Amino acid sequence: MRQGVNAYNRVHVNTSTDKASMLLELYEGAIRFIDFAEKVMQARNIARKGEYISRAIAVIGELDSALDRKGGGAIVRNLSDLYGYMIRRLTIGNRTQDPLVLREVKGLLEGLLDAWRTAARELNGQTNALLEQAPEPQIPERQYAGAYVA
Repeated sequence: MRQGVNAYNRVHVNTSTDKASMLLELYEGAIRFIDFAEKVMQARNIARKGEYISRAIAVIGELDSALDRKGGGAIVRNLSDLYGYMIRRLTIGNRTQDPLVLREVKGLLEGLLDAWRTAARELNGQTNALLEQAPEPQIPERQYAGAYVA
């Protein structure tokens, strides 16, 4: 019986942290695309630069669309405004060939990534602590056709 409870708890913990992992991966991806865009910008590969900036913009757009606008309050409005600013800046950087603009957005994303990593670690620690404190559920056993089942 205990093995089943442990398996459920592992699935529950993994499911609750999947969103955090996905969020971190999105930030990392946007940062990586900006890095690539800057490198190909320096190599004067205009087409590839535009492609990487477009990918970074798409990722930031996904981050914005994933925000909980109904229950998020001021934090969501501020994040959405920041994402919009980043998209505008990347568009300007693409048009003007200015690597400083790309670095600015990359720095903003890195700051947010660090904050989200910290929050994810704290959330994971709290979830693990709650699971350790949780009492073992008592599931009544019933007898069917001579066999006890939960």
